[in-house]
Amino acid sequence: MPGPSPSAHQVLVYSGPGVSPLSLSHTILTLSLLLLPHYTVQPATPEVLSSQPWEPSCALLVIPGGRDLPFVEELTIKRKVTKRIKEYVEQGGKYLGICAGAYFGTKQVKFDVGGDMQVIGERDLAFFPGSSEGPTFSGFQYASESGSRAVSLFLEPSSSASTSSHRSIDHLYYNGGGHFVLPSPRPSNVEVLARYADTGKDEDPIAVVLTKNGKGKSILCSIHPEYPLNDPPARLAINKLEHPPEIDEIEASEKARIKWVEELLKALDLNPPDKHQILNNDNQEGEVQGEEDPNLLLHPTHPSPIFVLSHPDLPELSTDAISKNELKNKMITEDKWEILKDGNDQIHFGNAESTSNSASTSEDEVTRWLAKKRRDQPQLEPPPIESLKIDSEGDVSPPIPQPPDFHSIPKTILLPSPNIPYTPRWTPLFNFDTYWKELDSARKSSGRRSGVMRKSDHAQGEKCALGDLVLYGETVTSTQTMLDRNPLLLTNLSAPLAFLATFQLSGRGRGSNIWLSPAGCLQFSLLLDLPSSLSNKMVFIQYIMALAVCEAVDEDGKLGVRIKWPNDIYAEVEGVNGTEIGSGKKGKAKLGGILVNTNFVGGKWRIVVGCGINVLNALPTTSLSQLHSLLAARLSNSNKTLPPAPTMEGTFAKIMNSFENKWEQFIDEKGFKGFMNEYHGRWLHSGQEVTLTTTEPPTPLRILSITPDHGLLRCIPIKKSTSTTSNGLTPLYNRTVDQSAEDRYSPSSSSSTGGGGQTEFVDLQPDGNSFDLMSGLIKRKV
Repeated sequence: MPGPSPSAHQVLVYSGPGVSPLSLSHTILTLSLLLLPHYTVQPATPEVLSSQPWEPSCALLVIPGGRDLPFVEELTIKRKVTKRIKEYVEQGGKYLGICAGAYFGTKQVKFDVGGDMQVIGERDLAFFPGSSEGPTFSGFQYASESGSRAVSLFLEPSSSASTSSHRSIDHLYYNGGGHFVLPSPRPSNVEVLARYADTGKDEDPIAVVLTKNGKGKSILCSIHPEYPLNDPPARLAINKLEHPPEIDEIEASEKARIKWVEELLKALDLNPPDKHQILNNDNQEGEVQGEEDPNLLLHPTHPSPIFVLSHPDLPELSTDAISKNELKNKMITEDKWEILKDGNDQIHFGNAESTSNSASTSEDEVTRWLAKKRRDQPQLEPPPIESLKIDSEGDVSPPIPQPPDFHSIPKTILLPSPNIPYTPRWTPLFNFDTYWKELDSARKSSGRRSGVMRKSDHAQGEKCALGDLVLYGETVTSTQTMLDRNPLLLTNLSAPLAFLATFQLSGRGRGSNIWLSPAGCLQFSLLLDLPSSLSNKMVFIQYIMALAVCEAVDEDGKLGVRIKWPNDIYAEVEGVNGTEIGSGKKGKAKLGGILVNTNFVGGKWRIVVGCGINVLNALPTTSLSQLHSLLAARLSNSNKTLPPAPTMEGTFAKIMNSFENKWEQFIDEKGFKGFMNEYHGRWLHSGQEVTLTTTEPPTPLRILSITPDHGLLRCIPIKKSTSTTSNGLTPLYNRTVDQSAEDRYSPSSSSSTGGGGQTEFVDLQPDGNSFDLMSGLIKRKV
């Protein structure tokens, strides 16, 4: 097999079985921040590594943290990829192994020797000719933070790593990594880059090594340098320290972490761009303006520009997304921007050229403009003088502090440019090149064509498939609010359309709830047209979305993803909410939620379906990443293959494909009856006993199903009242079936009672009741 070519520019990050999704995500993010635009950084599946000629274009192959044994199964035994990786490095390639990826790169692994998790074995890569033994620190458990800790490293003086003196880095994240044991005599091709600090041993264990293998190099790192220190799981590990550091100390360590990773890349002969050389010519003081601040990417303070993007085979979708005259005629022109004042937001529309005053604009200039937008917080108006009050003492009392009104800040929407195409550099937290590939793959697996227009049965002309037209904002107020409360946009935007955000500053949940969006949460809203003939079936839309999410993220049900009526996504599995793997007891924890808003505008129904799902959130939040790790722990002693690790791009693509399939079935069949068995197979509630608290006295019920006509929650009283004058239900529930979507009580004939008896049903509507799953209570929603 060949090695890399002189023009190799791809950094491939292994994304198959065994990889921790959280480590994968942060590895891609950290490397992207440091290496773009000199290199592309993208995930690589086992199929790619086994079937594609990736070596000539690959400047660096990375295997992130996770579990070593699935790497062996997938890459050594099943696909014979390990031999290719070894030959690639010997021919001049570069390899970076992080934690489990470092174990995988040694000659011998000795893990938890004598313990319940024992792993001892030879490894074929053998870049490091000795053994990696671990865990170096006690307490490690799979799919847990019990053994995590913040560690310090002593960096060895090294010409390879561009360090000329001893120094240390503090607060780095550790969880289960090993240490390297040098064989005797010490090999000449091994260089020690870092040791664990303050271990109390005569010689501090080796944490990081650089090896020279043929014409190539590898760096094996036992700790996790990819995790930012301000966020879980690193921040949680830091909080365990006996004397937790101050914020400024963590910030200093974070900057040192970024600098050190950059040094490691240079030691592997990569050439990261010098961020400090990019200056803004308009800045007279010479302040660096082009440098990206990684901390701001994960801790945004204000809304960011929103991109209009479409499938590469359908570029006209994004170009025509806001082309309707009813929308254009409401805009005013100011410089290079078109300004629209809508019901809730003022929006500035422009393209890449609008971001610069120069005659020609480059990709680099747009990238710098976006970085500046992240740094420069908008100026909020101070409180008006008349809001100040004078009390009886004659003192001026300051106004009560209020959170910033993000809705008052003008929003920016960037339309596609004919001259400057989209680049992943502009969206470092969500790679649309990867998303389009994942979307095509999801459609192909379900037998659907991708990147084509489709005939619409209930609207004029053709329409695109859901997921082909996307608005994306790195940070927005709320995807739901921007669509639902801006009537001009709501009426005139092309549909179907998806609005995706990495962070929401004021996300909306059901009722008056706020949906929080920590890093790793996938949140989006869909703009759809609903035929007027289905206006009495709107309640089922939230059920369809719930089914689509379950199918997309957990097709075979092994992750334990379930539906909580009426609109929540839950995990029901061992290892969450205080339960333990192998205990036989499953815990329940929320993964996401769904919100549906309906609007009759312009003579048609426009539906906005909002969804938030935890994909890569760190513990203690329950996420798909955690469920994947729990499944890996359950399968650790079996030969069963793990499903691929979830990614943001892949999860979004699968949800788009799954929902569209179900949405079309819902419209074609004019209802939900065809989904009933699937829905009941996914939900948490069959036979569950609950208490209806809105009756006097409260009524114990047993849940049966949802009704196929109006989607009500059908229950039966567990026992009847002994009173001959009252059935124990308030008049609210003492109803006959009247085909309305209200709570109702009905005696109904049922052969199951025997002898032609009566079964009493209590049917509850989803929009008027709140279901407390943990305590088994149904109460009136307020």
